[in-house]
Amino acid sequence: MKKTVKKQLLMNKSGDEIQVALVEDGRLAELVIERPDSLRSIGDIYLGRVHKVVEGLKAAFVDIGQKSDGFLHFSDVGTTNEDYRALIEDDEDDENGALEGEDVEKNDDVQAESKPRASEKAPRSATPERKRQSYTQMIAGKLKANDSILVQVIKEPISNKGSRLTSDITIAGRFMVLLPFGGGQIAVSRRVVSRKERSRLKKLVRSILPEGFGAIIRTVAENQEEELLKKDLEKLLVKWQQIEEKLQDAKPPQLIFKEDTIISSVLRDSLNSDVTELVANCPSIYKETLNYILWAAPEMEKNVTLYQGKLPLFEGYGIAKDVESIFSRKVWLKSGGYIIIEHTEAMVVVDVNSGRYAAKKEQEENSLKTNLEAAREVVRQLRLRDIGGIIVVDFIDMLDQKNSKKVFDSMKTELRHDRAKSNILPLSDFGLMQITRERIRPSLMQRMGDQCPACGGSGVVQARYTTINQIERWLRKYALQRKVMFQKLDLYVSPTVAEPLCDEERKTEMKWFLQHMLFVKIKSDESLRSDDFRFYLQKNNKEITSEFSDL
Repeated sequence: MKKTVKKQLLMNKSGDEIQVALVEDGRLAELVIERPDSLRSIGDIYLGRVHKVVEGLKAAFVDIGQKSDGFLHFSDVGTTNEDYRALIEDDEDDENGALEGEDVEKNDDVQAESKPRASEKAPRSATPERKRQSYTQMIAGKLKANDSILVQVIKEPISNKGSRLTSDITIAGRFMVLLPFGGGQIAVSRRVVSRKERSRLKKLVRSILPEGFGAIIRTVAENQEEELLKKDLEKLLVKWQQIEEKLQDAKPPQLIFKEDTIISSVLRDSLNSDVTELVANCPSIYKETLNYILWAAPEMEKNVTLYQGKLPLFEGYGIAKDVESIFSRKVWLKSGGYIIIEHTEAMVVVDVNSGRYAAKKEQEENSLKTNLEAAREVVRQLRLRDIGGIIVVDFIDMLDQKNSKKVFDSMKTELRHDRAKSNILPLSDFGLMQITRERIRPSLMQRMGDQCPACGGSGVVQARYTTINQIERWLRKYALQRKVMFQKLDLYVSPTVAEPLCDEERKTEMKWFLQHMLFVKIKSDESLRSDDFRFYLQKNNKEITSEFSDL
């Protein structure tokens, strides 16, 4: 029997920041945050200008008005032009041409990646290599610098990388995703398992879908009445009409369509019958939520409430500590073990440790119990922190292959609850598990935190004695090249470096005078990092550090 998970959506507004938390069985599972300086851009549609086409990368860089050019891979170029349609092969099935795209199976909530791409099809007579070469040449031949092109954001900018773009436009609704250039293609989420219901939904949508449009039918459409689906489609068609009207006078780069508000987006993607409570601490958010519920799921109106508690919303529901834990490297397990989460440039590494857990059982059984608990917590942390890309988990070594399979199966089961797409490999002989998780925006830790000015994000600062050695090398070099004897210098260093230098027993200033015939006055400056120092001439306060630096 499937276990029912109690879910709550908590919508908290604090100043200009909006936080939406998904709580499962009393624990924070997902957290979405939006600030004026970091608005969500997934799903936004732009009229862009092609900056340059790089055939070697099979991609174009498109100016959409953001800090960095967007990245448009040739495989993400739409197939609306007649020249591109020559590459498309008619795909018919028992439902009169309806397609069941593989990408719809796991995550039908991701817009542009949720539908089958016509651009990935080629005539049966073409070999795969010839197909790729032909397609690349055709796209490269059509895309030119300064061309205008309608594109949609499918991945937000991460670090110094621009947005990932597609010209296969999609508009997501509550029950379906509209494909303006879908050519009559209809796909159904594979989470809808009943063949009878799948057939009903396809026939229903096909009967109301305008000619030339396509659609992906989402999981929440299962068993819904025709009237609700019609209303959803009408709203999507109105949005597309507004896009077409705005395009008539648009000049690139220009934003053409902005995705729904964070509240509407979360309700659209997360609302289902498992959600037992929707709580807002702000009247405007409460009203927006209630209006959406009255349209999409009127039977859930009683579940929407305006928070009246004395404590802050997250404190009142006991998840404030979970929010704070997002910045912690160490996450404790109930058994006494813990996991360490480390972010690197290339991947995220998770280390599992048994900690103080040592039951009166065999080591193998202890390791299995800790690893199983860690597998559940790792997936929870991936969802909570919105970690994407490559993740490597170093589990505690186990000798029995059956136990390794149990950990692998447990991880697969937990990942099924995650809306983001992921791939997972069994444990290697070294006890390592490799996971890839869909990344469409910077992780929550990156969005909520700033890089440490002291360590530059590495988590490690230079030892103060290393800085002292660098200072002494600088003095030796300066003493050899100076033209005036007995000069007076001021040395500014951080307080941590100044402490050992000013130690009376070391008599650093006297030592340097005897060694280099220089009068050096050591001064503390809290604005400097522990790996930094500054030398100034006392007579005119001129900085001379860089002139004689060998670092």
